Amino acid sequence: MLTLENLSLFYEQDKKILDCINLTVADGECILLTGESGSGKSSIINSINGLAFEYENAKISGSLKVDNRELKGMELYEISLLISSVFQNPKTHFFNVDTTLELLFYLENIGLSKQEMESRIEDMLKLFPIKHLLGRSIFELSGGEKQILCVAACYISGCKIIVLDEPSSNLDDKYIDILKEMLQILKNKGITLIIAEHRIYYLTDVADRIITVKNGKLGVELTKTNLLNNERLRELGLRSATKTDLKVQRNSVGNDLTVKKLEYNFKDGSGLKIDDISFGLGNIYGITGKNGCGKSTFIRVMTGLDDKGKSEIIFNGKILNKKDRLKNSSLVMQDVNHQLFTDSVEEEIKLGVKDLSQDRLDKVLYGLELTEFKDRHPMSLSGGQKQRVAIASVLCKNSKFIFFDEPTSGMDYKNMIRISKLIKEMSTEDNIIFIVSHDIEFLNETADSILCLEEFTTPASKNESNRIIYY
Repeated sequence: MLTLENLSLFYEQDKKILDCINLTVADGECILLTGESGSGKSSIINSINGLAFEYENAKISGSLKVDNRELKGMELYEISLLISSVFQNPKTHFFNVDTTLELLFYLENIGLSKQEMESRIEDMLKLFPIKHLLGRSIFELSGGEKQILCVAACYISGCKIIVLDEPSSNLDDKYIDILKEMLQILKNKGITLIIAEHRIYYLTDVADRIITVKNGKLGVELTKTNLLNNERLRELGLRSATKTDLKVQRNSVGNDLTVKKLEYNFKDGSGLKIDDISFGLGNIYGITGKNGCGKSTFIRVMTGLDDKGKSEIIFNGKILNKKDRLKNSSLVMQDVNHQLFTDSVEEEIKLGVKDLSQDRLDKVLYGLELTEFKDRHPMSLSGGQKQRVAIASVLCKNSKFIFFDEPTSGMDYKNMIRISKLIKEMSTEDNIIFIVSHDIEFLNETADSILCLEEFTTPASKNESNRIIYY
């Protein structure tokens, strides 16, 4: 049993992040924590797994126990014997290049015999048929495959409690379904699950309790009646409890920017090949497709960041070389930690922007609810808040081509709507906006047209195209 009693968490200058959290989780129970970005969900997760007070140097008060054993006095490695973690970005989970070695890494560190490690691998493969992921390079896996590997690694660790922080944030529908099935299997095995998540629709049948978090406190516990009431969910700033269908037309329109040719070959022999597709100024294009089909590669080539592929891009009759594309493009990366450089939010937004008026800066800060954080270090913010800072920095530029790679990753409904509104406001007759996203709610709200890149990808071979099938 996991018990949190009057748990409070403080970071810099004794600012209270969690305020008297009381929660009891029975063995084998699945708890879903949901709420707005920055509400404290990740802080609860990082208190349970020990990262908050052992790694992030937070101050903690109250009690946090597993089977009446107080976690606060334990070393991080001792907590890891009881609790395993799945993070929003699976890259932060890995220590090895080879997938099999990654699965064995924890087992080797706790001193298991070779025979016991082999036994655990065999047991894991009976539950999760992912033999196709073994013996591969971590770098060759899609985002969905990486997250599957993380969940499998948590199971093989033998921990009876697993905490997950936004595990579906960068996954397509296929891998969300796989993740759901894996979580159900873990629950059936009696493993306790605590999940912080904005996407609640895929967990309504898995979670035993769905609890909201707001301002560092536990809020209402959602009933089935609440989940069926979209108006009530919106009041709470929550996403839909049912799966959303894409309603935007699936074609590109316009003739200002033309991809005459774009060819890119991946290491596994698959490729991305696009011929004669045009886009128009003043439009917002959603770029969709399954994990690993080349969406982020498309962005890197279009912006001039990647020169490994063959491309011919024409704008208003002029061929744009890679330097031209870099000069005229702005990008919000999927992992925003790679593009936060300064010591304050305000300086980050102003970085590299000429003649930015204070009125424009204040409007963007206010629109993304960042005003109160303008003097904070960007790396001290929550994942969703960092995402909004990166988006704000792009919104203040006047680039001809603007690219967003999963801009609402780990984003609650209210902030998703804010971002959609600001992106639509920045769309003018002088720019083209591209949004790579699995977030159907967001694309329905924002995009004028959809381009599905699956239609332009070629598998390495028949066997290769089937290798990521789960069941």
